[in-house]
Amino acid sequence: MTDSVKLSDQQYQLMQALWQLGEGSAKTVQNQASHMGLAHTTVATILTRLEKKGVLSSRTEGRERVFKPTVSEGAVRRSMVSSLVGTLFKGDDRQLLAHLVKESDLQADDLDEIQKMLQEASND
Repeated sequence: MTDSVKLSDQQYQLMQALWQLGEGSAKTVQNQASHMGLAHTTVATILTRLEKKGVLSSRTEGRERVFKPTVSEGAVRRSMVSSLVGTLFKGDDRQLLAHLVKESDLQADDLDEIQKMLQEASND
């Protein structure tokens, strides 16, 4: 299921709020993501849609629905990056890395850190 998760920016930000909270009602999530400036009804609608996508589950507590993530942030990131690589770079991870190196304002320290990560990954 998480192999094909695609979230909009708003959906991802609300998921981040839930990952931080662990679980929460639409009101709790709205408060956690107050920087987004979304109305309570908008948050509730987005959370319901995320539940239909299978990335959230919910239960009723009193008069509120409490939502809980069913997938980890890492799994969603991997899915979304995989989709990005497939769409923009024809499935070639190396092209993504080359693009990031060429198009970013990376400093020498950044490149050293990337080389260190690559060496560590090849040792695993």
